Amino acid sequence: MPTTSSLAKIIPPTIPKHHHHVRFYSAPGDRAIPPAKQKYIPTSGTYPQGFLASSAHVGVKASNTRFNDLALIVSETPCSAAAVFTKNKFQAAPVTVTREMLQARKGSGVRAVIVNSGCANAVTGKGGLEDARKMGEETDSHLSGTHDGQGLSSVVMSTGVIGQR
Repeated sequence: MPTTSSLAKIIPPTIPKHHHHVRFYSAPGDRAIPPAKQKYIPTSGTYPQGFLASSAHVGVKASNTRFNDLALIVSETPCSAAAVFTKNKFQAAPVTVTREMLQARKGSGVRAVIVNSGCANAVTGKGGLEDARKMGEETDSHLSGTHDGQGLSSVVMSTGVIGQR
């Protein structure tokens, strides 16, 4: 189980200590949601117990100077995961890295999902694969209990511009 201090580095504490059994979510940051999209955004509810979520602006794409472009979902304990992957011949590096991770772990011991927006990391060759693995490794490095000898424990996802690292 991750320590509070290790998770605080990644996920800012937004819930009072006495409410840890409830995870609230709301519309993104200070960004206004277009009226046509508001029906898709939950305004109240809870995350499943044992999961934490957060997002941040990290500057994935130079033209994005203020909107969150990195999302993180963390399971407080190792959990099971499954995925369906594209059969396209040109699969993005995060697809390849995540498929390999889930196969190596046989769908168990997964700790996090890390998602960037702004760079799809698709059609980027060996360098893109290295970047996707590094994204998973960096996420894992902030979570206790992820160094179990089975490799990555984070699902890596990317969306955005194709052909750029």
